[in-house]
Amino acid sequence: MAANATDQAITRLEADWPAWQIWVVNRYIGGPVWCARRWDGTGRTLNGGSPEELAEYLGEQAAR
Repeated sequence: MAANATDQAITRLEADWPAWQIWVVNRYIGGPVWCARRWDGTGRTLNGGSPEELAEYLGEQAAR
């Protein structure tokens, strides 16, 4: 079975950011929210409007 674009984006993000769990919340109104949290449970959950925006937030967290 072929993966859809969302699954492919999640796979790419998880490969780039292995310390983070990535998922998408599909909302009826407002579209999807891209989410990430550290696997070790530290820090806060990040939310973005797109995979690119979430990657930007992940990069900001890595720079801290």
